[in-house]
Amino acid sequence: MFRFATALHLVVLSLGLLTLVTGAPFNYNIGFEKVWRRFLGSQCGGCRQSPINIQTAQVQESNALMALSFHDYNQPLGGEFENIGTTVRFVPDAGTTVAVSNHKGIYDLRWIDFHWGSVNTEGSEHRVNGMKYAAEIQFVHLKRCVPLGSTDPDAYSIVSVLANQVDGTPAANSVWSTLSVPTQHATSNSINIATGGSQYDDLLPANRDYYYYEGSFTTPLCTENVQWFVLKNTIDIPAGFLDDLRDVEKDASPTLLTKNFRNPRDLNARNVYKFELPAS
Repeated sequence: MFRFATALHLVVLSLGLLTLVTGAPFNYNIGFEKVWRRFLGSQCGGCRQSPINIQTAQVQESNALMALSFHDYNQPLGGEFENIGTTVRFVPDAGTTVAVSNHKGIYDLRWIDFHWGSVNTEGSEHRVNGMKYAAEIQFVHLKRCVPLGSTDPDAYSIVSVLANQVDGTPAANSVWSTLSVPTQHATSNSINIATGGSQYDDLLPANRDYYYYEGSFTTPLCTENVQWFVLKNTIDIPAGFLDDLRDVEKDASPTLLTKNFRNPRDLNARNVYKFELPAS
C-alpha cells in the first residue's frame, strides 16, 4: 500500500488545511481564484503562476535546453486510477522506473492528472496563441533524491500534453479503454499490467519537441517550484473517453465535475523557450 500512500497523504493533508481555512476543500466554482489565495500557505497570487498562454511569436531559443529523455515510458501501465474529487489521477505502482531526464536532472514520475471541460472547445489549462484544447494531461515528476513536498525551485517537472477530441468511443485494447475512468466519487480502478496492454508513451505524441518555462502547480497551494515542458504536438482523445471524464462525481451528492481547469495567469516578465529536434 506504500506505493501511493505518500502522495495521497500529501493530497489529504493539503485538502485538510484548505478545509480549515475556508470551510470547504478547493473547487472550481465561480470566483475560485480569490478563494485559493486565502488558503494557508497559498502562493496562488504569486508572480510565477501556471498555466500560461504561450505566444509562439515571443518564444525564445535557448542553448541550455536538451531533448527530453523518457525512461521506461514503454512499460505497461500499472497502478491506480483514482477519483480525488478535483481530477482523476493515475498513480503508478511502487517500484516503477518511469522517469524523464531534462536539463535540470532526472525526475521520477509520481502521478498523472487529467484536466477537461464541459465541451470540446475548452478543457486545457495551457493555451497556445489563445487556442484552448479539449483536455490536458499532466505527467508530474519529482526530482530524484528530493522529498515529496520539497520547496526547491526545481523540485518538480511536469510534462504537459494537449489533446483534441475526436469522434468515437475508445477502441478495444487502446490506452483509452485501459484507463477505465473512476466516475464514482472517491473510488479508484486498478490498472493491471498483465491485462492492460497499454504503455505510458501511448499518452504522448511521437514528436516530443516542447515549450519550456518556470511556473507553479495549477491547484492550491500553487507552489512556484515547477519546471513546465508543454509538448508542442498534440494527441487525440476519443469523445467517449471525454464523456466519461465529464461524468466524474466531485462529491457524494453527487455533483459532476464537468470542468477542472485554471485559466492562464500573467507571464510577469518570465521567458518562454522552445526546444526542437533538428529536422531529419
